Amino acid sequence: MSSRPVPQNTLHAVGWMMWAVFLLATMDVAIKQLVEFYPSLQVAFLRCAVSVPLFAAWMGVMNRRLFRTRHPWAHGIRAVLGLLMLWAVGESFREMPLADAYAIFFAAPLLIALLSGPVMKEPAGPWRLGACAVGFLGVLVVLKPGASSLLSYGSMTALLAVVCYAVVALLVRALGREEHSLTIAFWFTVVSSLLGTLLMWGRWVPLEPEHWPWIVVLGVTGTLGQVAIVAAFRRAPAGVIAPLDYSHMVWAVLYGWWFWGELPDSRTWFGTGIIVAAGLFVIYRERRVARRRRAQSPRAPEPRPGPDANSPAGSSKK
Repeated sequence: MSSRPVPQNTLHAVGWMMWAVFLLATMDVAIKQLVEFYPSLQVAFLRCAVSVPLFAAWMGVMNRRLFRTRHPWAHGIRAVLGLLMLWAVGESFREMPLADAYAIFFAAPLLIALLSGPVMKEPAGPWRLGACAVGFLGVLVVLKPGASSLLSYGSMTALLAVVCYAVVALLVRALGREEHSLTIAFWFTVVSSLLGTLLMWGRWVPLEPEHWPWIVVLGVTGTLGQVAIVAAFRRAPAGVIAPLDYSHMVWAVLYGWWFWGELPDSRTWFGTGIIVAAGLFVIYRERRVARRRRAQSPRAPEPRPGPDANSPAGSSKK
């Protein structure tokens, strides 16, 4: 990989991020289509296995040194949690409309802000903690307190996916200090494919020919979505790019209506608004804190966190 810095261009970065959102939302449609016929773990395996040769070819052309890693055990832990997250995503998609599941997934940045203190020694201040509390109230609104959906299987697996994603994001943030984003993504797909092979041994459901187009969509959009996210976050600060991930809800509504005739109810819209507002406030506070720190240490280089650390929804399925 060339050491030359990528020219900063906010307009190009926004374009890359919107392309990534479209790709990853399309990948979610493929997941939801496939979990109707196959176990979620098998779909998670397919998501990773199809991406391995695509990532390998891309990295081989760019720089073969990207295949090297100094933290194999960290990649193993990341793969276990990531595979569990993908399984939970598939289960929640089987049980819930896309828009309802996305509304819960949007709580991920709030949980990351809460966990950053004890895990990464990056404590959140009272304003951000308050925003997290408000955001989780929005999650409760989406889950319809007092109704059976509050403790439904779909909502519980969606919350499990959020927890796994938050832990994975912090692990990726730590790994990203020493390794390239592509190295992290590649080894996730490799180790997850191996784990999936072991876990699905003897339980594999034969693939039907009519489902192969969705399997191809699953792998290609997942890989290209990762490429687009990396391109976006290399061209503009994370605080500028991360909020665009909330536009996943637009595609969730469109795809949900197009493929399944599902439209979110007023409670889902209201809860989503609360969650998104809280998430945007957290990002805003992080940007203010970062500017203050740079002002106090003007010679310190500006950090460029990996996309996993800030993406609310779609990049969780890398």
